[in-house]
Amino acid sequence: LFSDADGFKCTVTYAPGYARWEKKWGRRVVATTAFIPMGDNARYLIIVLDGPPCELVHSIIGQEETRYHLADQIILYSDSDQPGSALRTWLLPKAAEKETKLLLNRTVMYWNRCVSSLKIHTPNQKLDDYINGWALYQVIACRLFGRTSRYQNGGAYGFRDQLQDVCAVILTAPELCEAQIRRACSRQFEEGDVQHWWHPPEGKGVRTRVSDDLLWLPYVLCEYFEARGGTRLFTETVPYIRSRVLDCRERERYELPEMSERSGTVYEHAVRAIEQVLHRGAGAHGLPLMGTGDWNDGMDLVGAEGKGESVWLAWFFSHVLKRFSSICDCMGDGVRGEEYRRHAKKFADAANAAWDGAWFLRGYYDDGSTLGSRHDASCQLDSIAQSFAALNEHADLEKTRTAVKSAVERLFHRSANIVQLFDPPFDKGEKDPGYIRGYVPGVRENGGQYTHAAVWLAMACFRLNMTGDGSAILNAILPASHDSEIYRAEPYVLPADVYSNPEHLGRGGWSWYTGAAGWYYRTVVHELLGLKLKSGRLFLDPRLPEQWPGCSVTWRTEKMTLRIEMERTGEKA
Repeated sequence: LFSDADGFKCTVTYAPGYARWEKKWGRRVVATTAFIPMGDNARYLIIVLDGPPCELVHSIIGQEETRYHLADQIILYSDSDQPGSALRTWLLPKAAEKETKLLLNRTVMYWNRCVSSLKIHTPNQKLDDYINGWALYQVIACRLFGRTSRYQNGGAYGFRDQLQDVCAVILTAPELCEAQIRRACSRQFEEGDVQHWWHPPEGKGVRTRVSDDLLWLPYVLCEYFEARGGTRLFTETVPYIRSRVLDCRERERYELPEMSERSGTVYEHAVRAIEQVLHRGAGAHGLPLMGTGDWNDGMDLVGAEGKGESVWLAWFFSHVLKRFSSICDCMGDGVRGEEYRRHAKKFADAANAAWDGAWFLRGYYDDGSTLGSRHDASCQLDSIAQSFAALNEHADLEKTRTAVKSAVERLFHRSANIVQLFDPPFDKGEKDPGYIRGYVPGVRENGGQYTHAAVWLAMACFRLNMTGDGSAILNAILPASHDSEIYRAEPYVLPADVYSNPEHLGRGGWSWYTGAAGWYYRTVVHELLGLKLKSGRLFLDPRLPEQWPGCSVTWRTEKMTLRIEMERTGEKA
């Protein structure tokens, strides 16, 4: 029934909510439509035959085969007794055909409302195709609901992962963002640190020394608050979890924590996260401590001894502190807000001082040696330390512009349509940043394109009015911009990484399960098209490429349909 190396032609159609395989052999054509309805832990297969009747054999290794007579149409229904157990399959009666087709229609309509309520129409058809459905389907179906793909079969929540993802749906599905905020609060320890990842429903996961995880909670609260307005969510109460604090010999621990008797409001959870990072302190250069990895988990040995520092984390922490201080003021916690503003300036000043002549350092190892310097053998220029400077109002503007331009010039390979995370990759040398060096040079985080960071560089370009570079990077990231024979990954969803290694230049890596999808959607909608929600009101501040005469946006809500036309007139808005 499905695509296979059997010599028979098979046309495959994927769309949000369903998949269809149309296979032809001899005088027969069989069309198989598969879907999973919302709220039903089951799979339906609608199998339609055009041609002479035949027999369908369903065979599972180690079990007796089942045979079905196929004359025109049959429907197979599969579910399981409990999560993780084998699927059981039944042949539904003829009477169920009409109801199953209605169920399919409702499923398709659900996903259409969920992922296509905001549609764009631009001169870039490749961009429209991704943003108008696949982007949010990748975010919601794969990242939020499934939390798995063929390249990363897990099912776990990552504390930082899904919090970043839900920022993409604040505009169109804020209830998903609210739910994830509550869920994240429930995985925070009494001390303020969090589970790096955990498996529902029991919540077994890892407690680590990763330094950035907990800060994504206040970050997302800032995104939600600034867009939707109001403090109702901040006053909701969520319990903490409890376990033995990591001792000095433990880098991480896999465990099932207890539910604490102590609870806090969502606001208090976010404050506790910030206070924990402040408590950890700063290193010799005034930068936050790297721990066993900041955003780049693979750099888990840079600060494993408790002295390594992160420039990227300084920019990010400063950014969060400044924005969250406004929430403190709104919650009647003005003294704390003022304190956070002082800390924001202090960490940004430390990051500004980590200047290497044409870009910012990435950080410092435990022994005080540099990471991300032109004098280093590997990782001389790391993009994220440059990109996040552009998001920070305390960053030196001249240095930031120079740094981002340096990153674009060195890391954006226009002919190959890839943006390296850093250059050169780790290969040989005295310094061991961690497990990242175990990857082949130019693969994944080790100097390949890590799409997350590539999108951040595009975002930085837009913030600095480098619109041409920003739009060029966004276009290069799209799978449709690559030669499919070289790329060899799905052409309709973003990959987590693309290889920069000369032996496999332009080869797509892990696809589907990547937080880059949500960041890409946000960068297109908020930075390129300039649609920004502020306290429930829509503002426009587009940064369109010079070659675009204009574009339009259609946004369907429950109450109205809003159509926005943008036209280049040659006059300054």
